[in-house]
Amino acid sequence: MKQKGKEMSKVLFLDVDGVLNSRSTTDFRNNLYPIDPYMAFLVGKIQLDTDCDIVLSSSWRLHPDGIAAVEKNVVKVRDKTPYLDGIRGDEIVEWLRKHDDVDKYAILDDDSDFYDWQPLFKTTFEHGLTDSIAKDVTDYLNGTPK
Repeated sequence: MKQKGKEMSKVLFLDVDGVLNSRSTTDFRNNLYPIDPYMAFLVGKIQLDTDCDIVLSSSWRLHPDGIAAVEKNVVKVRDKTPYLDGIRGDEIVEWLRKHDDVDKYAILDDDSDFYDWQPLFKTTFEHGLTDSIAKDVTDYLNGTPK
């Protein structure tokens, strides 16, 4: 899509804990930055199927080793959201305010500190990213009706 000569993009705001790992699949005692390989595959598939950019909204974005772990084991990230003293929804609003090339976005997170109007696809720390949630994100970013 283009808007006045600009290439428009899709963005997936990505949390890590509770999305790319879970209580049931990850050993947190032996790995500071644990990532479940299948959940990483699902995020890569979302990116491949939607041509979206990944913006890291996880607290991992505050640690260079966390960003490196995501880029090594999951996908390359376009950017990270700013750290603000408030809710994560505000951090996404601020990031979007500075990036007018985004025409559609989705949020993958196991927290609920977002606004009702933000397109949150909520995972749980118990299970992490599932096939069903990944499909819903892909369908949403591609504009596929249910």
